[in-house]
Amino acid sequence: MTDYGLRDTYVAQVKAVILSYRIDTVIIDVTHEVEPFNELEAAFLLTTYVQYMPPGTIHLCIIDPYVGGMRKPIIIQTSRGDLFVGPDTGVMIPAAEQLGIVSAYEIDESNLPRRTGETFHGRDVFAHVVGMIVSDVPLSRLGRELVEYRKFTLPNPVKREDYIEATVLHVDRFGNIITNLKPLDIGIVFTDIIEISTFTGLAVNCPFVKTYSEVVEGSFLTTIGGSGYIEISRNMGSANEELRLRAGDKIKVRVVKNI
Repeated sequence: MTDYGLRDTYVAQVKAVILSYRIDTVIIDVTHEVEPFNELEAAFLLTTYVQYMPPGTIHLCIIDPYVGGMRKPIIIQTSRGDLFVGPDTGVMIPAAEQLGIVSAYEIDESNLPRRTGETFHGRDVFAHVVGMIVSDVPLSRLGRELVEYRKFTLPNPVKREDYIEATVLHVDRFGNIITNLKPLDIGIVFTDIIEISTFTGLAVNCPFVKTYSEVVEGSFLTTIGGSGYIEISRNMGSANEELRLRAGDKIKVRVVKNI
């Protein structure tokens, strides 16, 4: 997972380094379209897929606004046997905690090939580490064990006087807006109407339904998405085309019963 996009050759360079260690490595592209530098979106997206991967997977996570700075390059080891490799920004922690964190290591960069610059650690540091791991180099040779590392938690909804303040975690390619709300957070049942308003003054009313087909084409709706969170959607259309939100934005949510 990266925020590199696919226009440039950055992803290919990272893969090439890994494959130079072991050509039969199976590499799965989770996404390279994380909004640049958006750590919240990256942390959320990591939590959505890790449980479906085989035990022992190495998760390479490169969303690195502080590349070349003081943050440490680390490896997180989990009780399921998975490893998370990336910068110590906290982004990997929510997903790693799902699998049970047992230890962490600070990567010793002196064990890696010499690099020519300080702005592409995805290729010059983390890809080499993944390559060494798939070549059976033990973690103890890659770095020293860490006692402390940065933590990161996904935000919880906040109850205000007459609304609930929710946070956008992700906007997918269909324009579905995934929030940090779950049904129990606001006590809704199907057929309730949810009023969604942005802090820029836009507002829509959305029925809470099980499927898109329960509303007419082009209509707004809210539903429980594949991640278990409430999503703001539009049947056969993009909810975000009108609401214009991004990961990290706040919205106001009010429930109107039995309309």
